[in-house]
Amino acid sequence: MAILRVANLKKKFENTEVLKGIDFTMEKGQTLSIIGSSGSGKTTLLRCLNFLETPDEGIIAVKDELLFNGRVGHKKGTDLREKRLHFGMVFQQFNLFPQYTALENVVLAPKLENNGKTDEEIIAEGKMLLEKMGLSDKMDLYPHQLSGGQQQRVAIARALALKPDILCFDEPTSALDPELTGEVLKVIKELAQQHTTMIIVTHEIGFAHDVSDEIIFMDGGVIAEQGTPAQVIDNPKNERTRQFLANYIG
Repeated sequence: MAILRVANLKKKFENTEVLKGIDFTMEKGQTLSIIGSSGSGKTTLLRCLNFLETPDEGIIAVKDELLFNGRVGHKKGTDLREKRLHFGMVFQQFNLFPQYTALENVVLAPKLENNGKTDEEIIAEGKMLLEKMGLSDKMDLYPHQLSGGQQQRVAIARALALKPDILCFDEPTSALDPELTGEVLKVIKELAQQHTTMIIVTHEIGFAHDVSDEIIFMDGGVIAEQGTPAQVIDNPKNERTRQFLANYIG
């Protein structure tokens, strides 16, 4: 059973059609990377999946639960918040709360969710997640006391704290210096090895090749090519994919 199904997803901003009918599915435990030039619609697709943007048309379903159907409109408020809980989001800019420690950033949302767990249980889980991110000695530090790579790892732990069905990354290393990029990619690769279901918008083509089960190449608001890393990156069939990869590598 597909954990995520997207059908005919469309989105326009004023007169610009950014998504022109996106169709794909993914299975639980898969890592799906989305690559493509700036302006191809990658981030808009991710923001529509997370309901940070409202699609104009199409269908989004998680575990056969219909979260969005363009034919019947889109509800706001609590309904929207519950839909977002299916997706954990890690942004380019880490978006940590500066007034809270690393641990406080991780446990804030689970405490607000009030899902029956005690604060002690939530804090214990938060500490475990930070340890998993290699930050066991940074829990009581504030964001300004952390490197960019450490802040992004806190952001990953925060996204995992709500136990989303799908963990989404929007260019997770684009705000990092090259020397800090590796530590974040290492964490994401470990999550992939643990079969965490992930969608990664990335410009790191080599990383996408190594970590992904499937790759989508987007161009001009459509999926120009989709398949395994061997198919899309090593042996692309679409001429636009070949041009993109040649320019990237060149």
